[in-house]
Amino acid sequence: MSKRLLVNCTVVFAIVALPQTASVDAAVESLTTTVTRTMSVADDRWGGCAAQLADAPSDEGLNCSSSWVTFSCSGDHASKSNAARNFDSAQMAFALGKRIVVWVDDAKTHNGLCFVNRIDVLN
Repeated sequence: MSKRLLVNCTVVFAIVALPQTASVDAAVESLTTTVTRTMSVADDRWGGCAAQLADAPSDEGLNCSSSWVTFSCSGDHASKSNAARNFDSAQMAFALGKRIVVWVDDAKTHNGLCFVNRIDVLN
């Protein structure tokens, strides 16, 4: 194998092996907190359903405008059934005063509210 071909193969391998990221600014972070309010709206503002968290996602370095997060019940960032199930979990945690862990994605928003793609209700 020629030296030039070996160098070219090495460069191509190095580029392919580099980690790929969607955006240097976007992030998904987990946050352990509680739900202080819930909201469901008839139209699709704020994704149709949202929860206010006791701790703001921006405190974890996320680019979120408030302590409210959306579950995207409108179906834009998740299926409507998955979003409704996550929102149900948030409502249950609120009603029972349970702590939650939410995974907040600041690359997906509804009217400035960051999207939650997972919620765990803690004991």
